[in-house]
Amino acid sequence: MSAPTPSRLAAISTRRPWLVVLVWVGLTVLLNVAVPQLEEVAGRDSSPVVPPEAPSQRAAQLMGSSFGSAGSQSVVVVAMERDGARLGPADRRYSEQLGDALAADPQDVVFVQDLTDPALRRALTSEDQQARYLLVGITGATGAPTSLRQVEAVREIVRAAAPPGLDVVVTGPTATVVDATLATESSVLRITVVTIGLIALILLLVYRSLVLTALILGVVGIGLGLGRAAVALCGDQGLFTVSTFSGTFLTAVVLGAGTDYAVFLIARYHEQRRLGLAPADAAAMAATRIGSVITGSAVTVILATLAMSLAQVGFFTTTGPAVAVSIAVNLALALTLTPALLVLAGRRGLGEPRGATTPAGWQRVARLVMLHPVRVAVGALTPLVLLAALLPLADLSYDFREPLPDSAESNRGYALLARHFPVNEVLPDYVVLRADRDLRTSADLALLERAAAAVAQHPQVDLVRTLTRPAGTPIAQASLAGQSGRVGGRLEAAGRQVADGVDGARRLSSGAGALADGAELAAEGAGRLADGASAATEGAARIAAAGGRLAGGLDRLLDGAERAASGSGDLRRGMATLADGLAAGYDQVALGVDGLGQVYDALDTASLGCDADPVCRQAREGLRVIYEAERDQLLPGLKQAAAAARALARGAGDLEDGLARLRDGLEVARSGTRQLAEGQRTFAARLGDLQGGAADLASGTDRVAQGTRRLAEGTTEVAASLPQLRAGLARAAALLRSTDRQLGEDPLTSGFYLPPAALTNPDFRDAARLFISDDGRVVRFVVLGTTDAFGEQASQRARAIERIVTDSLRDTRLADVEVSVTGVAATNADLREYVADDLRTIALGSLLAVFLVLLLLLRSPVAATVLMGTVVLSWLAAMGVATLVWQYLLGIPLDWTVAAVSLVILVAVGADYNLLLTKRIHEEAPDGSADGVARATAATGSVITTAGVIFAVSMLALLAGQISTIGQVGSTIAVGLLLDTFVVRSLLVPALATLLGPRLWWPRSTT
Repeated sequence: MSAPTPSRLAAISTRRPWLVVLVWVGLTVLLNVAVPQLEEVAGRDSSPVVPPEAPSQRAAQLMGSSFGSAGSQSVVVVAMERDGARLGPADRRYSEQLGDALAADPQDVVFVQDLTDPALRRALTSEDQQARYLLVGITGATGAPTSLRQVEAVREIVRAAAPPGLDVVVTGPTATVVDATLATESSVLRITVVTIGLIALILLLVYRSLVLTALILGVVGIGLGLGRAAVALCGDQGLFTVSTFSGTFLTAVVLGAGTDYAVFLIARYHEQRRLGLAPADAAAMAATRIGSVITGSAVTVILATLAMSLAQVGFFTTTGPAVAVSIAVNLALALTLTPALLVLAGRRGLGEPRGATTPAGWQRVARLVMLHPVRVAVGALTPLVLLAALLPLADLSYDFREPLPDSAESNRGYALLARHFPVNEVLPDYVVLRADRDLRTSADLALLERAAAAVAQHPQVDLVRTLTRPAGTPIAQASLAGQSGRVGGRLEAAGRQVADGVDGARRLSSGAGALADGAELAAEGAGRLADGASAATEGAARIAAAGGRLAGGLDRLLDGAERAASGSGDLRRGMATLADGLAAGYDQVALGVDGLGQVYDALDTASLGCDADPVCRQAREGLRVIYEAERDQLLPGLKQAAAAARALARGAGDLEDGLARLRDGLEVARSGTRQLAEGQRTFAARLGDLQGGAADLASGTDRVAQGTRRLAEGTTEVAASLPQLRAGLARAAALLRSTDRQLGEDPLTSGFYLPPAALTNPDFRDAARLFISDDGRVVRFVVLGTTDAFGEQASQRARAIERIVTDSLRDTRLADVEVSVTGVAATNADLREYVADDLRTIALGSLLAVFLVLLLLLRSPVAATVLMGTVVLSWLAAMGVATLVWQYLLGIPLDWTVAAVSLVILVAVGADYNLLLTKRIHEEAPDGSADGVARATAATGSVITTAGVIFAVSMLALLAGQISTIGQVGSTIAVGLLLDTFVVRSLLVPALATLLGPRLWWPRSTT
């Protein structure tokens, strides 16, 4: 069995009108009782504004799971202020205990920053000690209706125990969207009342009949109640998701469209009544004749709004299907309930037509178009084109704060934070880097610091905090330039020690000379002893006296040998220490030189833009000169100095051994002379042996004299070389300090090296927890920008930061690290891209759907194309008016939702009005005659104008809401409907139809 046609439906409705009325009223009551209210169903939804697969959202999820906030879909900021005074003890206790109170609500709260940590508490407290904030993670995503309940729960908890006089507010992007949602919900009733009141006033002015006004409002009221219930049922069953905005736009569209459908039917009903048909027949005939137009009109709206379900942004996907379902319900009501009510009213003589069939005013307009179609067409096109030309000047806003008043809690929170904290303190950009290995190595940290330093050079970046710069500036101890300076300082200290050793070396040289003189005297005395041995016979007394003098001389010689041995030992140890210091200095400088070499190679080979930048080329050339000087001069000099000091240490050691042997020999000699003095009688008896021993003694002391003379010469050379060593150390220290001064000023060339031992430092580990995950594979940068986080510049900066980090790691060992950016700016950047893609998708889908409906109903590609062109032009002109009024006259940028929503509604509804006119033109002028076009224009002028004004008023009523976003959408649609009603439908389309004549219906036959 085939589906019933509109005529069959009309026949059924007009034959059993009471049954139809009871069925619709009963169904409306049943659904509203059995199905949860639309607001309740919307509150269960968790669909975010930006899709979860957006790069910023994936980065946020990764950051949350890596840094202790897993399960959190969004974050709110609890800000507190003791205005004009420092936070008191009660305030501080409250903030520190707030975490426990919030954690007691695990259904809504996932994590809370721990203010009992002293370091974190200091970071979250303003410098003036008057304000403090903390972050709270909730499970609802930003923009999702579930976040509404959760933010309100957090607000109730934080207010419950707040000390008197402490202003506590909950703010942040999620709280802003919640405030916008609350404002929207509170506006629905006001918008509905204003809309119904304005529609009732217009209907009374047009029909001058309370019955018809009540009839239309009754149908529209049932349509609104049943439409909301049907949408709630679909949402409750999971057919599609709904949000608070679904109910707002659904209300406005249903009130406008439902009224239009009733007006169309009543207009045809009155025509049939004027022709003498009975109420039932007139209602059936009206529903049959106009049913296809109303069906086509509703189908265009349904298909156009369903095109929004193809979008990716939650606002569109939750609004489009809801409007489509409600329009489908109202289409069924229009084709059945309205004819039934007309029959019931007509049987009682109510709701009858008044006045002339065609108002004289519309007859004059139709005649003007018929006589001057070209001038009328040009006159209609000119303002539309000029207004459309303003559209490129539109600056769409993605700032969720802007539509809200300053009194909104989230906006008060932003103002509080701005008074006490740096710009964007709670709205930073987060750069998240993920690797497949632990990044806590010296080499990887150096590359991460290079990336952070590159980000910090962006003109819109205030500071960057990360593992290598937790306070916003690089760790001073890890800078290679700083390390060069410290090595230079050590070399300066070593130079001073060398200077102190010069005097000691000179004293050693003097002592060695004295020792040599004493040895020569001893040798001379031994010679004399040998010479005098032959005369020993002259007397034992002379021998004893000579032996006594020899013993005294040997005592002095032994003392000198002791001092020489001690001085040579000190010299050996000093030279060994100096050699070790020079070797350590060489190693530290070598690290610095290698770091400079890496920086120079990066600028010379990896930086593609350096050759094009004169400043960069000059910096690179200066860096090369410093690098080559350190590599070719400083390092070899330090190495040679270390070797020389090592050789001196070895020579001094040999000298010390010789002196020790000399001392031992002298000890033996002294013992022998004593024995000689004591045993002079034995000496006298053995004079021959004494003479031989004296000769040997003379020979030995001569060798001692020669050795001590060489010692004196060697120590003199050492003393002379020490000033040269000191000068070399001074030059090396000066070069290293110059490197520190020159490179330390530029974070990109100062280098970075953090020794492995530093990674285990407790203070470093505590700071690292904020910037690197426990497994070391995820690192984040916290970037504070200088521009409004919600603005377009911030969105562009977020994209630029991602490119900067990626480029800085290219061709390095971290080239495969995944880089992403999150935060308000990055989220808005994603939202901009998604909205642009969705606008193209929605436009293509809705235009194609409407064109196919027009083509099916009119069966003429020419007529369908003409109508499509006119409705698109109406939308462009309406957007131009919105840009002019809101952006330039009122100073309020257009919200990002305006373009897509107004396009769908204006294309669909505009096509409805033009479809009604064109169908009538085909009835009156199938041959394309100008007279037929004029008759159709005059006949439909009043009804289409009434419908257009009513729909426009229902849209203008959105201005009664508390936020400007809904008002912008409503006013743009209203302007487009008025342009379409009074310019496009009344002038342009009739003029084009007159000019095209029978060609309008090609390829259909006009016979």
